[in-house]
Amino acid sequence: MRPPARSRWRRQAARPRPPAAPGHGGGTAAPTLHSLAWRALVWAAGTAALLVAMPPDYRAGPVMPLLAALLGLLTAAEPEGGWVLAAQATAVAAWLLTTFGYGYAPSPAMGLLIGLLLYLHHGMAAVAAQIPPSARIPVPILVAWLARTGAVSTASAALCLLLTVLTGAAGAAVPAAAAVVLGAAGALAVARVLRAAGRG
Repeated sequence: MRPPARSRWRRQAARPRPPAAPGHGGGTAAPTLHSLAWRALVWAAGTAALLVAMPPDYRAGPVMPLLAALLGLLTAAEPEGGWVLAAQATAVAAWLLTTFGYGYAPSPAMGLLIGLLLYLHHGMAAVAAQIPPSARIPVPILVAWLARTGAVSTASAALCLLLTVLTGAAGAAVPAAAAVVLGAAGALAVARVLRAAGRG
């Protein structure tokens, strides 16, 4: 039987790689990325999602951005725990507060941006959860992951653009509450795509 994808990733990243023997052509080792550098990207994506989703007034002060950075740091420190889901739920709640509480008109572009950031954050955390902090991740693995992520992101952007064009004439007839709920559901659905793909 073929081993699960997560097990293969863990073994490939943790497997020690012998140094290339000098004097042999084509014997250079494959490039790698340290797991801590990848976790820094997890922190950046999670923090960005929270900052984009929160009301502009919250971003103006130092307290909420610091809290967003702290929550993003917790997701990077424990990507296998519940902090990732907590950060994503907080981002969606912040977007609902921005539109419902502060009256900002829901934007398809903003909903797409939040959804993509949540998607990236969730996917990066899923990879980080399988790699020990002291390990190095082979770049070919990351290239394959980024190619899949880029394809999904491009398809999401194209779909959002198509829906915006199709509903542009009837945009005023769509209640703001319905747009917010649909956008939040879409953000959560995009975030769950990678979880299902990672289990495959």
